[in-house]
Amino acid sequence: MRNVFSLVALALIASLLALIALPALAQDAETLIARSSIWFELWSIMQPIVVLLVSTVGPVLVTWIAARLLALMKISDEKQKLELEAKLREALHQSAGNALKYALAKAGLPAGGAIGAAVIADALRYVEEKNPDALNKLDVQTEALRDIILSKVPDLVRDARR
Repeated sequence: MRNVFSLVALALIASLLALIALPALAQDAETLIARSSIWFELWSIMQPIVVLLVSTVGPVLVTWIAARLLALMKISDEKQKLELEAKLREALHQSAGNALKYALAKAGLPAGGAIGAAVIADALRYVEEKNPDALNKLDVQTEALRDIILSKVPDLVRDARR
């Protein structure tokens, strides 16, 4: 996606340079409009105004186009951010399941054994110690983490019965 934006920006810059440089290089030394013509006099009057407008509007236009391109690129950055958060959530849930297994093993209980408050507290402490960055990035509080760990209990019991 980034390559597409780079190519579009490069094509835009090349076309702007062509629009500016080619007419200037194609001019002959002689005037195109006869000096006795009204158009020559009108151009002599309007030329400073046109140059002023082009020199002020040109950079503004280029800045506006660059801002639009950056805005388009941020859309892909938002997509990547959402994908990263999804991976973090998945890893946090997997860590909660592993923490529950760890807490059961630490308590000396079988995988399908009774899960008490001490086991949940050990699992909670395990996840908080092992994944502080993920918890901070996802802004998961202790109660929400406790709910995630409790949601893993049925999976652990089901796996133990197999």
